[in-house]
Amino acid sequence: MTIMHAPRLEPAGAGTSPPTRGQTGPALRRVAFWLLALVLTSTMLGTTLPTPLYVIYQARWHLSAVVITVTFAVYAAAVITTLLLAGRSSDQAGRRPVLAAALGASALSTVVFILAPDVGALIAARIVSGLSAGLMTGTATAMLTELAPVAGRARASLVATTANMAGLGLGPLIAGLLAQYAPHPTTLVFEVYLAVLAVAGLLLLRIPETVPARTRPALRFAGLGIPERGRGEFIAAGVAGFAAFALLGLFSSLVPGFIAGQLHQGSHAVQGAVVFLLLAVGAVTQVALSRLRGRRVMLAGLSLFLAALGLIVAALALSVMAVFLAGTVVGGVAVGAIFLGSLQTANRVAPANRRGQAISAFFVACYAGLIIPVVGVGVLSGLTGTFPAVLIFSILLAALCLFSIGRFARVDAVRIDTVRIDTVRGVR
Repeated sequence: MTIMHAPRLEPAGAGTSPPTRGQTGPALRRVAFWLLALVLTSTMLGTTLPTPLYVIYQARWHLSAVVITVTFAVYAAAVITTLLLAGRSSDQAGRRPVLAAALGASALSTVVFILAPDVGALIAARIVSGLSAGLMTGTATAMLTELAPVAGRARASLVATTANMAGLGLGPLIAGLLAQYAPHPTTLVFEVYLAVLAVAGLLLLRIPETVPARTRPALRFAGLGIPERGRGEFIAAGVAGFAAFALLGLFSSLVPGFIAGQLHQGSHAVQGAVVFLLLAVGAVTQVALSRLRGRRVMLAGLSLFLAALGLIVAALALSVMAVFLAGTVVGGVAVGAIFLGSLQTANRVAPANRRGQAISAFFVACYAGLIIPVVGVGVLSGLTGTFPAVLIFSILLAALCLFSIGRFARVDAVRIDTVRIDTVRGVR
């Protein structure tokens, strides 16, 4: 059936229900797809704005490395809690209301950052920021998949991961530049970001709802939502995502301090730019590898991940910035490939009627990587020094990479055996 005229979208509350996917034409869905990508990028940008500012907070309030690590970790804990309790909320209440709540939480967090008088307020702001990210990531990823044509599902995964990494990378870069070269380093950047959120809210009004049948959301833990079909692949993808986000967490929370202390670079702009480099390279990698099969991309990324860990450890041992930057670039390629391939895998095996919950489960694994290893490094660095802590961290991540590679190999072996048995039965 050919749809001759797509209906005009009405702002929420204008007296008509927002159009659903079945009520909108391909052209309108295509525009909405890219508008949603901008909303996702804008939201994720806000979650990493504090990254190069931690050094300033640390000096201003005389904070230890452990306190800085905890401040970062509560964000990830809030993301995970939100994903676990509200992972199905957008499957029930619709995507748009949940996205609107995410933008509202991001705005509230930003205001708290502007007014923060001490580390307690900083922690509160990070918790609310985690609530925003938890509501946004799974919901926006599921909605991008639904707005894309069936043949374009792989592109939806690509845009979701690229928008995530672009936002995460732009946050430290913008905050670092403003902190270094503009007045009021801990407030101006958040005031500018409030304007960005206002624009994102206006864009959301132009995006159609993709969940036609909606009910009141139940905020309770309904299980992780790991799909029965493709469980082995989903777990392997989750472990790979855990490792990739653990490296992102190390860069986001601790690397600015490492650069200042170990590599003697005190510029906030440089510290923010190094974090941006990792994420920018990751985003470019995702675009460059988008036409390849997700599993092949992820396995290549896991292999490069091992090389990146070796370079980062060597850079800290030798205190050589050039080696550290090389590890950053290789790590960016690895993280980009792993994130793209693992999300494609999770998206492919997720059942359509529980896609929001399944994708949320994948992001639970990812954001767990922001907490467990990074907190461990923060605590260990205070007890043993930076280098031993990062060395232990790297060994553990290498083990996880090898586990994920082995898990995929086992899935392939089972699949080959199944095909062989079916072939023999067919011959008989």
